[in-house]
Amino acid sequence: VRPLDFEFLKDRYDFELERKNKLTGDLALPVGVLSGLGGLATTMARSFTYKDPFLTSTFTVLLGLSGTGFLVCVILLWKAYLAQTYEYLPLLGDLDKSAEEFREFSAYVRDTGGELEDTFSNEFRRRIIKAADRNTLSNDLRSKWLHYSRIALFFVFGFTAMAAAPYVADQRINMRSAMPTPQAPKPVAQATTSPAPAPQRPTFPENRVIKEGHEPGNVKK
Repeated sequence: VRPLDFEFLKDRYDFELERKNKLTGDLALPVGVLSGLGGLATTMARSFTYKDPFLTSTFTVLLGLSGTGFLVCVILLWKAYLAQTYEYLPLLGDLDKSAEEFREFSAYVRDTGGELEDTFSNEFRRRIIKAADRNTLSNDLRSKWLHYSRIALFFVFGFTAMAAAPYVADQRINMRSAMPTPQAPKPVAQATTSPAPAPQRPTFPENRVIKEGHEPGNVKK
């Protein structure tokens, strides 16, 4: 069996097309992870208080590096998706028509006593090799962009994870300052009642002075 027989060429051509579909499917995971990290970074940036200078500078630098890695990763994933330039064999109807034309041409060459150099099989082999090689180069390029995008994704994950440390510290400080401080219980105000007025001195009836010989009801004062 020759190393470049039709079966080998066909398998290589089919392999590159299957590789194309696999590379396209492999883009889903980094895109999903990148979307989650982007949402997490946006949430942290919005809820950060930016009050403490040290925490603010640390958080800003780490989140800025994460954002830079995010943009780089998006560009690489976009390039890996767009680099889909593939070459396919002609339609079956066109191949059948071409085969018939080559048969007629071969019959003419044999009838005229010429040497047949170009046949349908030779041309078909060249077309399969050309398409398979073109698809191999395209897949190699997409694989390279996808590899670099995964590296950038690790940077995004790392810087986002490091930015979570000052974020958690900032949120704890904010929670402490927002908690109400216990206040000393206020003394219960006692009802002030006005003192009862002092009772007046009771009156004592005057003594009765009765002169002898007078009526008992007469009183001399």
